[in-house]
Amino acid sequence: MQAGPRHLTPDEFWSRVDDTDERLRASFEPAGAFGLVEWPGFAMVTDWDYSGHTRVLAFAHELPPREPPAKPDPDGAAPVGTGRGEDAFEVHVHWREGDSRSVVERLRRRAERVDGGSPYRVVSPAEGLPDAIVPLALDGLEHPFELWERGDRWWAATTVGGRTLAVEARAVSPDAVALHRVTDVEPYLEGRRAWLRRVRAES
Repeated sequence: MQAGPRHLTPDEFWSRVDDTDERLRASFEPAGAFGLVEWPGFAMVTDWDYSGHTRVLAFAHELPPREPPAKPDPDGAAPVGTGRGEDAFEVHVHWREGDSRSVVERLRRRAERVDGGSPYRVVSPAEGLPDAIVPLALDGLEHPFELWERGDRWWAATTVGGRTLAVEARAVSPDAVALHRVTDVEPYLEGRRAWLRRVRAES
């Protein structure tokens, strides 16, 4: 009888996290990342492509409640990410290659799947058009962003230097969002470690 996959020991798990942090630091430039200027809560790295194609920083008002996992923790999972779902965060700031409207369309479709919608529904051609153009603060100056709103969720996107800067948010007003280029990734790596300790019931 073949044995099942072996779960990592805590030391092995955190050694993998250390290795991932080093790769994140080494790949931070030249693409960098964007984040919120001020946030009354918690922030961390979520989605990160080492080649610079995708950079996402996520912001939550607080860490999730501490609770033991319902089943053994699959420590072999990729160490970037949390496994607690998109709705654990109020704001995601995306810095991605690709056309801004295409990026937002993919984010909106993913949100629909999270909310239980069908990924196969018919989409009206007009649905891809923004609801409004809004000014968001970017590095201290107002910058026009295209805005899409659906219930308590909204998406805003613009093009900066040939890349897409997009904000995905829920239960947060666009007026409360101010963006800046992140020059130090360390606070976001520390945030990810704090999140991992919490979801692993270590803190």
